[in-house]
Amino acid sequence: MDPEKVKIFFASLELFKEFGVKSVTMDQISQHCGISKKTLYKHVDNKLDLLHQAFELAAGHMALELQEKLVQVSGNAIDQLFALEQFAEKNLRGAEDRLLAQLDLYYPEVAQKVNEQRQTIVSAITRKNLEQGLREGLYREDINIDFITILYYGHILAVHETVVGKDTPNLDELRKASLRYHIRGIASLQGLEYLNQKIHSNK
Repeated sequence: MDPEKVKIFFASLELFKEFGVKSVTMDQISQHCGISKKTLYKHVDNKLDLLHQAFELAAGHMALELQEKLVQVSGNAIDQLFALEQFAEKNLRGAEDRLLAQLDLYYPEVAQKVNEQRQTIVSAITRKNLEQGLREGLYREDINIDFITILYYGHILAVHETVVGKDTPNLDELRKASLRYHIRGIASLQGLEYLNQKIHSNK
């Protein structure tokens, strides 16, 4: 992708986080990027097109970062899940979830596309992790990979939707509780033993 286009999209996302997706204008985006509106419209048709492309780029960038993170993990399936939690603590803050909530309200067609991309990314990672855990004997043999993939995505979605409410809990603590709940639901006896060792070693 054109470097100037990438710069515009990431700059736009920062503006959206700071001021909200509805409030930011194309004039503000062009000024923030140090380009003319004419140059901006060489890359996008309108604000809706910009939103579609910017969030598609962000989703792809996040997927690549996740894959790079997991490649660096040399441990087992449970170690991989803990690595994902650490990635989420570092990269997925409440601002992203509030931004998606704004998309739901003002640009539902963009929100639908973003949610589809997010589900595709998370489901692929979850399925791969479940298959690995089964091979390693850390997950129960009787789990249904298709069902657990759907349930785990719903679980993650519920955690992140909570942060847009008024009484927001500590997101990092909520993620930790959600992860342990998920692992305990699918782990074999060997997996539970490893999980307990992991928890105690991280204290």
